[in-house]
Amino acid sequence: MSNDAQAIAEFAAVADASAPHTVLHYVYAPSRKSAGVIAKELKRRGFRTEERLGADGLDWLVLAQHEVVLSNDLMATTRSALEALADEVDGEYDGWEVDVRR
Repeated sequence: MSNDAQAIAEFAAVADASAPHTVLHYVYAPSRKSAGVIAKELKRRGFRTEERLGADGLDWLVLAQHEVVLSNDLMATTRSALEALADEVDGEYDGWEVDVRR
Protein backbone atom coordinates (compact mmCIF):
# COMPACT_ATOMS: atom_id res chain seq x y z
CA MET A 1 0.00 0.00 0.00
CA SER A 2 1.39 3.44 -0.92
CA ASN A 3 1.80 6.13 1.71
CA ASP A 4 -1.06 8.05 0.09
CA ALA A 5 -3.33 5.01 0.23
CA GLN A 6 -2.44 4.39 3.86
CA ALA A 7 -3.11 8.04 4.75
CA ILE A 8 -6.49 7.91 2.96
CA ALA A 9 -7.42 4.71 4.82
CA GLU A 10 -6.50 6.29 8.16
CA PHE A 11 -8.46 9.42 7.21
CA ALA A 12 -11.54 7.35 6.31
CA ALA A 13 -11.44 5.71 9.73
CA VAL A 14 -11.98 9.05 11.51
CA ALA A 15 -13.82 11.26 9.02
CA ASP A 16 -16.73 11.26 6.60
CA ALA A 17 -14.81 10.07 3.55
CA SER A 18 -17.79 10.62 1.25
CA ALA A 19 -17.78 14.39 1.89
CA PRO A 20 -15.44 16.95 0.34
CA HIS A 21 -12.52 18.06 2.50
CA THR A 22 -9.85 20.72 2.10
CA VAL A 23 -6.58 19.17 0.94
CA LEU A 24 -3.36 21.19 1.17
CA HIS A 25 -0.41 20.39 -1.09
CA TYR A 26 3.14 21.59 -0.52
CA VAL A 27 5.19 22.41 -3.61
CA TYR A 28 8.62 24.00 -3.31
CA ALA A 29 10.36 26.02 -6.01
CA PRO A 30 13.92 27.37 -6.12
CA SER A 31 12.87 30.99 -6.81
CA ARG A 32 9.98 33.38 -6.43
CA LYS A 33 9.60 33.47 -10.22
CA SER A 34 9.35 29.69 -10.52
CA ALA A 35 6.89 29.60 -7.61
CA GLY A 36 4.77 32.08 -9.57
CA VAL A 37 4.83 29.82 -12.61
CA ILE A 38 3.61 26.87 -10.52
CA ALA A 39 0.96 28.96 -8.76
CA LYS A 40 -0.39 30.32 -12.04
CA GLU A 41 -0.76 26.83 -13.47
CA LEU A 42 -2.37 25.49 -10.31
CA LYS A 43 -4.88 28.36 -10.28
CA ARG A 44 -5.71 27.51 -13.90
CA ARG A 45 -6.43 23.96 -12.69
CA GLY A 46 -8.80 25.16 -9.97
CA PHE A 47 -6.54 25.27 -6.92
CA ARG A 48 -6.34 28.18 -4.50
CA THR A 49 -2.70 29.08 -3.94
CA GLU A 50 -0.48 31.01 -1.59
CA GLU A 51 3.17 31.75 -2.28
CA ARG A 52 5.72 32.52 0.42
CA LEU A 53 9.33 31.99 1.32
CA GLY A 54 9.82 28.49 2.69
CA ALA A 55 10.95 27.71 6.22
CA ASP A 56 14.51 27.15 4.99
CA GLY A 57 14.69 30.80 3.91
CA LEU A 58 15.86 29.77 0.44
CA ASP A 59 13.14 27.94 -1.46
CA TRP A 60 9.63 29.24 -2.13
CA LEU A 61 6.53 27.40 -0.98
CA VAL A 62 3.44 27.21 -3.13
CA LEU A 63 0.66 26.07 -0.82
CA ALA A 64 -2.13 24.74 -3.03
CA GLN A 65 -5.61 23.91 -1.74
CA HIS A 66 -8.66 22.28 -3.20
CA GLU A 67 -11.91 20.81 -1.94
CA VAL A 68 -12.23 17.16 -2.93
CA VAL A 69 -13.58 13.81 -1.94
CA LEU A 70 -10.41 11.83 -1.27
CA SER A 71 -9.77 8.70 -3.26
CA ASN A 72 -6.69 6.70 -4.15
CA ASP A 73 -7.11 7.47 -7.86
CA LEU A 74 -7.56 11.20 -7.31
CA MET A 75 -4.55 11.50 -5.02
CA ALA A 76 -2.34 9.41 -7.33
CA THR A 77 -3.29 11.63 -10.27
CA THR A 78 -2.83 14.80 -8.24
CA ARG A 79 0.55 13.67 -6.88
CA SER A 80 1.75 12.83 -10.38
CA ALA A 81 0.64 16.22 -11.74
CA LEU A 82 2.20 18.19 -8.90
CA GLU A 83 5.45 16.24 -9.09
CA ALA A 84 5.60 16.98 -12.83
CA LEU A 85 4.98 20.70 -12.25
CA ALA A 86 7.67 20.82 -9.58
CA ASP A 87 10.12 18.96 -11.84
CA GLU A 88 9.63 21.58 -14.58
CA VAL A 89 11.23 24.23 -12.35
CA ASP A 90 13.68 21.96 -10.49
CA GLY A 91 11.41 22.07 -7.46
CA GLU A 92 9.92 19.45 -5.20
CA TYR A 93 6.45 18.22 -4.32
CA ASP A 94 6.52 17.60 -0.56
CA GLY A 95 3.18 15.91 -0.06
CA TRP A 96 -0.26 16.76 1.25
CA GLU A 97 -2.44 16.93 4.32
CA VAL A 98 -6.18 17.07 4.79
CA ASP A 99 -8.37 19.18 7.03
CA VAL A 100 -10.33 16.46 8.83
CA ARG A 101 -14.00 17.25 9.34
CA ARG A 102 -15.85 14.54 11.21
